[in-house]
Amino acid sequence: MSRLIAESRRESAAVLAETVAVLEEPLPLSWSGESPLANLMASGLRAWTAAEIGLVNAGQATAGLPAGRVTRARLLELCPGPINPCRMRLRGAHIRRALEEALLPEFTGKEIRGFGFRGKVLGTLALDGITVEAELDRPAYERIVRAAVGGGELEDEREYVVGTIDMFTFGAGYLSLSHGTHVEYMVPELLRDVLAGQLRDAAALRDSTAPRWHVRGGAR
Repeated sequence: MSRLIAESRRESAAVLAETVAVLEEPLPLSWSGESPLANLMASGLRAWTAAEIGLVNAGQATAGLPAGRVTRARLLELCPGPINPCRMRLRGAHIRRALEEALLPEFTGKEIRGFGFRGKVLGTLALDGITVEAELDRPAYERIVRAAVGGGELEDEREYVVGTIDMFTFGAGYLSLSHGTHVEYMVPELLRDVLAGQLRDAAALRDSTAPRWHVRGGAR
């Protein structure tokens, strides 16, 4: 048994030492506001699920990445949770509610336990396929001034195809995102597998710095 364990450890170490990507620029992460690494996760989920909109909480990543080599071990540290991508249909009103909550510190700083989550706090919502204008000087839940999807306004009664994570469907974090229909879980792939592909995609890396949130006033 000792020999088998030692052999498995050597094999695991070799796999974890493999290079996933080499970054020319760092990828910062913020849990309280928009950041390139979180945007990269959102765009990856949107592409992976062939969805109109990509949504993920920034707290799924534990830290940003410096420029240089990224190994499988580092990626495991970065996204330690067994979180699977999923695709669903979600009404615009439920998306809007989650966007409003993503501007509130009681959500971005909320500690989550279970549901596959292995981070520290929920973090704000990272987006792809949707741009949002918000004014923090307005009352809570009235701060979203405009949300646009595919060149048109977000419609409360319309259903959108959303690429996101299984945790939300379990009623954790942004609760309105648990109201999706036609939910498809994409297993056995994990969020870190999605991110690995994004780290090798030069166009996705460039696009991760483009703002999705346009927030005015207050202190976020």
